[in-house]
Amino acid sequence: MALQRHIPARALFGAVAAICTLALAVAPVHADTAGQLKQAKADLHSLEARIAGQQAQIEALHAQADALAQQIDAVQTQQAETHRKINNVRRQIRDANDQMTATQGQLDGRAWVAYEQGVGSNLEFLLGSTSLTDLTLRLQILDNAAQSDRDLINLLEAQKLQLQERKSALSLLENQLEAQEQDLAKKNAEVQANLAQANAIQQQLNENMAAAQDKVDALKKKLAAEQAAAEAARLAALKAQREAGGSGGSGGGGSGGGSGNWVPGIITVCPVPGSAFSDDFGAPRYGGGFHPHQGNDMMQSMGAPIYAPFSGTVQDATNTLGGLGLYVYGASGYVYNAHLSRFVDGIVGSSVSAGTVIGYVGDTGDATAPHDHFEWHPNSIPSNPWKSPYGYSVIGTAVDPYPYISAVC
Repeated sequence: MALQRHIPARALFGAVAAICTLALAVAPVHADTAGQLKQAKADLHSLEARIAGQQAQIEALHAQADALAQQIDAVQTQQAETHRKINNVRRQIRDANDQMTATQGQLDGRAWVAYEQGVGSNLEFLLGSTSLTDLTLRLQILDNAAQSDRDLINLLEAQKLQLQERKSALSLLENQLEAQEQDLAKKNAEVQANLAQANAIQQQLNENMAAAQDKVDALKKKLAAEQAAAEAARLAALKAQREAGGSGGSGGGGSGGGSGNWVPGIITVCPVPGSAFSDDFGAPRYGGGFHPHQGNDMMQSMGAPIYAPFSGTVQDATNTLGGLGLYVYGASGYVYNAHLSRFVDGIVGSSVSAGTVIGYVGDTGDATAPHDHFEWHPNSIPSNPWKSPYGYSVIGTAVDPYPYISAVC
């Protein structure tokens, strides 16, 4: 998936071939060196077998990290939806509180009127009737007033019940969000652990390969010195033979012997080698307000180098959500890298070549784990551009960078 995950086969087989050649050439010259080369050849073959097994382990770790990156994307999408639901329920709770306050105000007003009028006021109102019809009307008025009070009390009880239900729903959503945050933290930790283990194995493989190559180089020098010494001794012996008036013979012998269109070739260097990423372009995000994700998150260990993907000019792109960020402006457009831990000293404002280290992976801004948020903004949008699993091809001036980085990482 990413650059520098494999020991280059050409270098490995080249080292093996070099040892084979040296073994054939040196055996007639120096038996000890021939034996050492034979052992070195065996050691290198053994190293090759170990590298193959460890390389498979590295690939498995990166595959797990990639799968976790997709799971992290899914959890972040769930979080965004849970945030939306929480905001809706909180708004409903505010509305319910306002309705209860209004109903309680009406009841308080009725109670105050009843208190001021006193108990006898209703009786006086009935005794003041002038006929049976008038009495009936006045009884109906009092009954309606009492019914209105009961309706207000029933309404207030219903509103209290509705408010409690909404508070219970809010509590469930908050518990759900907490569980999602814990799940996200766990998956982020697993990604970092996988990448750290893969990087450690890769570093050890590189060190082993370097040590094997150093041994080959040392044997080359030793063999060359022994061949030169042997040739010098042979020539000296011939000269001595001639000078002594020997047979004058020649002495014989001689010296030993990618769901849519995209434009390849623009991004030529992996921005974050060894990173884990998925096609999360357009995934819902909530930081700074609900919005679709405008790039791909490339998960890597804290402090891992970030490279210029093409030649161009570097500018500061730091902001609140993205934290420390950098633009790289090239001939075909520009890229945006966010959440850096730091910049390379003096990089801002400078011109760089493809593959130049511009900064280092971090978790500044609204990031929850170390990664590089990578965006690609081409000068010209390709026709029928690549579409992400979320149905997005273009957001603003950014296009889905997934096929571009997949081609070089």
